[in-house]
Amino acid sequence: MKYRIALLLLIGLAGLSGQGPVTTQVTVPSPDVQYQVDGQWFRGSAAFTWPAGSKHLLSIQAWQYGLNTLENTRYAFQHWNSAAGELGSGSNQVIVTADAAIGWYSPVLQLAYAISLRFFRCGADVCSPPGTVWVNQIAYQQDADLWAEAGSTVFLDAAPGPGYVFAGWTQNGSAPLWSFVINAPVVLYPRFAIARAIQLHTVPDGLQLLADGAPVSTPVTLEWGWNTAHTVAAVSPTADLGGRAWVFQSWSDGGQPAHTYQVDPSPAAATLVATFLPRVAATLLTVPVGLNLTVDGQDAATPLNLSWASGQNHSLTAPLRQTDASGTPWVFREWSNGAANAQTIAVADSQAATGIRLTATYDPRSRILLTSTPSGMALSVDGGACRTPCEVERSVGSTVALVAPASVPDGDGVRLDFSGWQGTAGPSLTAVAGIMRIAALYRTSYRLSLNSQPANAVSWRVAPASADGFYAAGTAVAVGLDAASGMTFHGWTGDWSGAANPASVIMNGPHAATAVFDPAPAAPPAPEVGNAAGDTGLAAVAPGSIASLFGSGLTNRTESGPPGPLRQMLAGVTLLCQGRPPGLLYAGPQQVNFQVPGDLAPGTYSLEIDRDSGPPLKVPFTVARHAPGLFFAAHLDGSVIDADSPAHPGETAILYGTGFGPYQTPLLDGFPAPAAPPDWLVDEVSVSIQDLAATPEFAGAVPGAVGVAMIRVRIPPEAAPGPDSRIRVTAGGIESNFLPLPLIP
Repeated sequence: MKYRIALLLLIGLAGLSGQGPVTTQVTVPSPDVQYQVDGQWFRGSAAFTWPAGSKHLLSIQAWQYGLNTLENTRYAFQHWNSAAGELGSGSNQVIVTADAAIGWYSPVLQLAYAISLRFFRCGADVCSPPGTVWVNQIAYQQDADLWAEAGSTVFLDAAPGPGYVFAGWTQNGSAPLWSFVINAPVVLYPRFAIARAIQLHTVPDGLQLLADGAPVSTPVTLEWGWNTAHTVAAVSPTADLGGRAWVFQSWSDGGQPAHTYQVDPSPAAATLVATFLPRVAATLLTVPVGLNLTVDGQDAATPLNLSWASGQNHSLTAPLRQTDASGTPWVFREWSNGAANAQTIAVADSQAATGIRLTATYDPRSRILLTSTPSGMALSVDGGACRTPCEVERSVGSTVALVAPASVPDGDGVRLDFSGWQGTAGPSLTAVAGIMRIAALYRTSYRLSLNSQPANAVSWRVAPASADGFYAAGTAVAVGLDAASGMTFHGWTGDWSGAANPASVIMNGPHAATAVFDPAPAAPPAPEVGNAAGDTGLAAVAPGSIASLFGSGLTNRTESGPPGPLRQMLAGVTLLCQGRPPGLLYAGPQQVNFQVPGDLAPGTYSLEIDRDSGPPLKVPFTVARHAPGLFFAAHLDGSVIDADSPAHPGETAILYGTGFGPYQTPLLDGFPAPAAPPDWLVDEVSVSIQDLAATPEFAGAVPGAVGVAMIRVRIPPEAAPGPDSRIRVTAGGIESNFLPLPLIP
């Protein structure tokens, strides 16, 4: 005590000579660690302000125990550390000098956790423990409280005393050996149980069993604790010492081949017997291999290698029909023993040497999968209905008759026409083993309806011809007409507009058009040349465009030429311009359609008409660089835009016309424009829809056509829907005729 008072006095006096405040921290590894600074107790880390150079006493207990949540922990002092390194003194009490360069001090403590061993307490009486427990190789026979350093490995072992068995650790199964890394206080509960003798037998004697997963040879006596559970299992098939094979039949306690055995609290020994029967090997096969069989109510894929017991009966079924992994169907033919597909096998001891081998033989079938394009067609297979997709099954080698309807209605003016079979030449096939995939192919056809107003005012020329007016989708159809006596062709209504003769259409949907006729004038008009697209308001035609020569009695018959190369004589009519014959598209009594020579400069020319039905004629006509005319407008799929198939604001449409001016790559007169590369117009064209300007995406030649130009343009999204919308094109400042362009939202 005198030393401590003197030391404190010395520290106090030294503090009087300090030169200024210094902040020093004392840090500890846990908030429950206690220590003293200058004789005052603190818990957890703390900061102190001392005069520089003053002396201070730091003190901590050599041992201390955790509190509250850190109960069952212990700290053992090792040494003091500081910001300047480990203090030289190993004492738990040190004197330090306040120094700005040394900002902290910390005790180094060794953490240990409590191990509470709880399994037996004898008290004051003399008694025998149930067993011994070793903790880190130190033996204990009663409850004990131990300490182990945090993070160290704890090694445990247990051995039962006489009349007991070790039943395991509460925390870690039944093995006596156990090790773990201690990271917290722990309570250990070793379990010892009173032993009971359990005798394991087999019939016949000497076979092997599994006891708690370990093999044992019978007879054997095991000591198992009261109220403990153990697994017993029969090894089946198994062999005796003489090499004879046996299969499990039953346990004397009625349990499953592998089951849990509960040890009753009784001092008397217990006997558990496993009965076995002689083994007979059974091999079950199918042809082809891999098909299923049903054995004793369970389905399994072959081959099957089974162990049956002598004296037992087993049910065996080969399904009458089954399908293999590839989808091929199979039907049962026979068992190798001649039995029906379902049979019962009686196993005899005499079969132990040879075993049982049975094979179920199957015959393949033909699985015919029928589809159609489009789906849902009502086919006939061998006279039976089969709506696609459907399937039938037939014997291999049999002939299967297939019938597909020639035509199926698919809406007003739409029809599906049979075009052939896929997978067979049809209309019959020979069934083969496995899966056959057959498809009925249909193509869509559309009806072209042609009428005249008034009735019987026209003779039609349609190429290609159709007996019922239906054409395969995508077919290009040219329609020409000859007016009846006393009638003059006025123009088209319905799907077509203008007065083109012949007119053409791509059959990408049903089409209906009416040719309107007027009574013929009293005196035929003088022959004249105009735009083939109709009245454009400009009495001129453009080089390379399609023009029409209108007149009376131009020829006494009609003839349409091929789409290209154009012929220079049709229906006995030949035209001459500048001494050259232009190509003709059509020649009839009132109209001859021809291509204006592409190299003509703007000006006035004479068209000479040489014909075998009358004297030659000369007709003056004017050529202009631009003489635009529109034939019709179409959707991108080629169908005509009309009242029955209106366009939408924002939709891209295609305008077909002629006379828009020269092309960037000049085209040969009379020959169709090439498909690639696209041939653009030289001069800019503009499009007006409801007085709204639209910039063309493309303006150039129509591939495969003579003298026809196309403009692909997007209808302005702000265009107002309505049935009376109109569209026209301006080329070189010259406006074309208007086309109706009905719009819907």
